[in-house]
Amino acid sequence: MRVGFRNETIDLIISWLVLSVVFSIDSLMTRQELTALLYSAVAVGTAFVVHEVAHREVARRYGLIARYRAWYLGLAIALAIALITSRLGRPLVFAAPGAVIVYGYYGFRDLKAELRIAEAGPLSNIVLAIIAWVILKASILTGIPYLTLYYVATVNSWIALFNLLPIPPLDGFKIFRASPIEWIAMLLLSVGIYITLT
Repeated sequence: MRVGFRNETIDLIISWLVLSVVFSIDSLMTRQELTALLYSAVAVGTAFVVHEVAHREVARRYGLIARYRAWYLGLAIALAIALITSRLGRPLVFAAPGAVIVYGYYGFRDLKAELRIAEAGPLSNIVLAIIAWVILKASILTGIPYLTLYYVATVNSWIALFNLLPIPPLDGFKIFRASPIEWIAMLLLSVGIYITLT
C-alpha cells in the first residue's frame, strides 16, 4: 500500500518548516528577531500540522485511506510572496502547502464523511485559537510564553478563517456545498475569534 508514496512525515516536516519561516518573515527580514521563528514554529506546528492530521484522522475513521502530501511548488510560491511583500512593507501570508489526499472506494461517495473530513481542519484551528485566547486572558503570562501563545491563537484563527473561504479547493467550499448552515456558523465563529485577536 505504501509503494510509491513519499514519506508523509517528511512532507509534514518540510511544510511545517517552510510555513514557520513564511509566518515570521517580516520579523526576520526587518528586525532580525530570530525568536519570531520560534513563536512561528510553535504556532504553525499547532495550526497547520494539527489541521492536516485532523483531516487525515477523520477520513481514516470513516474507513478511508488518507495521507498528507506536500505541494512543493505551493511552498516555494508562499515563501516568494512572503519575501516580496515583506520587502514592500506589507507582509502577506498566502500559502497552499499541500493537502490530505483521501482515497475512497471506486463508485462510493459518502457525503456526510466528506463534510466531516472538510470540517475537521478548520474546527481544530478554531478550538486551538479559543484555548490559547482563554489561557492568555486567564493568566499573567509575559515575554516569550505570552508571545508564543499569542502567535498560536492568531495563526490558528487566520488558518481557520482562510480555509473557510468558499473557494475550491478550500475546506470552506466543501463545507458550504454540503451544509450552508454549518459553514455560516463556523465562518462567524472564526471571524469573531480573528477580530478579537487582531
